[in-house]
Amino acid sequence: MSIAKPAKASKPAKRFSLVPAAAQYEMVRALTALKSSRTRTASGSEVAEVAVCLAAGDPSPVILACPARGARTVRKNSNLVELNASRVKGRRLASATLAAVDALLNADQLADPQATPAVICAGKLDADPASQQDYRTAFRFAARHKLPILYIVANSLAPSSQGQPLDLRTLYPEFGIPLFSVDAGDAIAAYRVATEALHNARHLRGPCVIEALATPHSPAAAASPLQLLAAYMELHGNPPGASE
Repeated sequence: MSIAKPAKASKPAKRFSLVPAAAQYEMVRALTALKSSRTRTASGSEVAEVAVCLAAGDPSPVILACPARGARTVRKNSNLVELNASRVKGRRLASATLAAVDALLNADQLADPQATPAVICAGKLDADPASQQDYRTAFRFAARHKLPILYIVANSLAPSSQGQPLDLRTLYPEFGIPLFSVDAGDAIAAYRVATEALHNARHLRGPCVIEALATPHSPAAAASPLQLLAAYMELHGNPPGASE
């Protein structure tokens, strides 16, 4: 009489993710490096910078209008354009936009309908009138010429004693620029949003703004970006400690 062998337990199927496993592991590496690095001033958009630069890929030029620790961690010195701070005082974002145009023209990409967009790390929104005028000048120029540029801006909902920063929700009605707001501590959300923004830019529909928004009661306030990322990876069958 034959005895039926017990069926082998099948491995649980991985959940589908819009973020490739390779990008998830690279996020872990970059966020770990950011956590241990204290060499540069934080801008508040580092996690979004990591995600957007990974989503955009190495061909996209990245313009640094702020310390941009996240972008530096992912890109190191690959296709990075750093502004001369002494020359752009008071027109930081406008200068970064012109630098992006120059980088795209040098790559002959503005005439290509499948253009590789530029990424501008804009840092934290400033509340003073001169800085807000700088932002408006840059956004107006980029929108008028439908430039394939992604701006990464850090913002906060916490009350500030230094005035009211530019309300980015006015970008679309004023300039026709789409705004994508993500939790400043959620790399996966930033990557997903970046893919949509990149699609917009690659079809020459104009610039987009990705707002890395810090809120006092967001999940990031209770969990670090690495913890949020690790939880997502575990859920989707890619534990951070495993190899690809």
